[in-house]
Amino acid sequence: MFPLKRLLLLLALPLLYRPALALAENPLAGTDYQPGKGWQIPGTGFRLGGYASAGIEDDRRQRTNIGIDDFSLFIHWESEGKLRLFSELDLENPLVWEQSTGLTTKHAYLALERLYADYLYSEKLNFRAGKFLTPIGRWNVIHAAPLVWTTSRPLVTERTFPTNATGATAYGTLPVLGTEIDYSVYTAIGSDWRPDPKLDPFEEAYGIHLSLPTSSLGEFGVSYANFEQKGSVGERKNLLGMDYFWSHDRYEVSAELAYRFSDEGSHLDEKGLFIQGVAPIVDRWYAIGRYELYDKAGPAPAMNLWLAGLAMRLTPAMVLKAEFSHATHNRIQAPEGFFASFAILF
Repeated sequence: MFPLKRLLLLLALPLLYRPALALAENPLAGTDYQPGKGWQIPGTGFRLGGYASAGIEDDRRQRTNIGIDDFSLFIHWESEGKLRLFSELDLENPLVWEQSTGLTTKHAYLALERLYADYLYSEKLNFRAGKFLTPIGRWNVIHAAPLVWTTSRPLVTERTFPTNATGATAYGTLPVLGTEIDYSVYTAIGSDWRPDPKLDPFEEAYGIHLSLPTSSLGEFGVSYANFEQKGSVGERKNLLGMDYFWSHDRYEVSAELAYRFSDEGSHLDEKGLFIQGVAPIVDRWYAIGRYELYDKAGPAPAMNLWLAGLAMRLTPAMVLKAEFSHATHNRIQAPEGFFASFAILF
């Protein structure tokens, strides 16, 4: 696709979603709906919310496509006591226009992202059971399209570990040496609930994530996980990870790295990292830059990927994004090219 066509498609996105913008600016009178915070059903403990995203993909290895990427529904219930329930159903790629075949629904899939119960015992100790987002790093647990700055996702946040786990976790905040540490300790044993066929779920897993927030230097996190996956039963994998986040005056810096090694030899080791910066340009416009390194198991050289993008934060619940990425030694065929999207949290 020529650059002029890319530009025209990008400029058309706000027009396609003007009705959604108008709805967010004028919520229905007499309801408890707030854009980005969901709708509290009167007289019940239920709240409905979610997000939707749509965009353009012009991957240099694939034909251009335009479509709805996600329509995700959150259902949240909270009692007057300590029990809380949460579920997320995500309808992925329900409608796509492909340059080669036209409009299609063949890629549609209804994914069960989360379904769990929380018991809120205290600030220091809480319990969760069900299907949840794997607490490794920072990106994976906040990955919803309206909450992140780019259309594409860093490779290290989804290729080195399963992004969901079905099991149990304990989490909370502990005072340690004059500061506070957030922790999650989790396990996953047995079959994953409605696993995504594109992913390789946990067969068995044990892990921990610790996060140390500071007022001036940002937030540091560390992860450790020991696991088997369905596609390689009998092979134990260990993952060590670190994550970092800092923000001030609309500037942001974030980074993650992971090293995964196997008990069957170093030839199966994989590692990767990313570092991303966000800077305000004017009003609601932001510039984004990201560097990624990903070293897949095997003798070939590691992949390097550079990304440059723009984002317009229309409201706190809506964002318009566009980016261009380029990679070297891309033997895993990671997406690279031009991508743009619109996302709304409702």
